Amino acid sequence: MVDKQHQSPETLASGTDTKPAGNARFTSFGGKNSKDKKRDPKRPRKVTRDYLMNYATWYLERFAASRARLEKLMRGKIRLSVAEYGTDPDEAIGWMNSVLSACEKAGFINDDAYAHGRARSLLRKGKAMRVIAADLSARGIASDQIDDAIRDLRAEADQAAYEEVRGTDPNIAAAAAYARRRRLGPWRRPDIREEKREKDMAALARQGFGYDTATRIINSDLDELNDLLSMIDGI
Repeated sequence: MVDKQHQSPETLASGTDTKPAGNARFTSFGGKNSKDKKRDPKRPRKVTRDYLMNYATWYLERFAASRARLEKLMRGKIRLSVAEYGTDPDEAIGWMNSVLSACEKAGFINDDAYAHGRARSLLRKGKAMRVIAADLSARGIASDQIDDAIRDLRAEADQAAYEEVRGTDPNIAAAAAYARRRRLGPWRRPDIREEKREKDMAALARQGFGYDTATRIINSDLDELNDLLSMIDGI
């Protein structure tokens, strides 16, 4: 019998009782794992009016969107179709505008309602009014619609507020809402509140709140802030 301890690696590898290294089930020809194979990139869809309409309805069933947001997405589809299939860009833009108009007519797109709903949602999250306005602008909402949404939001917040805090700038209530979410200032443990004061002030400043607003929130007690939060929680 041959002593395997004295056989060379080449001799051992050529033995009939040698098992392949690793799991043979997952080893492809040539020794490369099947996971190493790259899939071919998925080809874009060829744009037609029906395709754009189907895409728009699919998207709007899942996400709230402004007209500008949906237009941006469809323009991306058109660019890919032009590059891949030679689609006539002018004809495709015409289809897109037709689809957008149809969605508006059916009520699937309503920039006024979208602006009001998003502004309300952002205020609840503790966003400053100027941050809300900038967000709406970035989403393609017209400036007059932004002004209307901010004005109506201020009125809603004031109407929802307790009598004691009516007339207060909603930015202060928004700062309180943000501090509550992040457990800043009076929401911290008493033994570390003073130690974290400067850090908490900086956190509010990064959210767009001024020094006076940040100071008021961080120095307040919970009872006072709970009254302010009625402006947020009631809308």
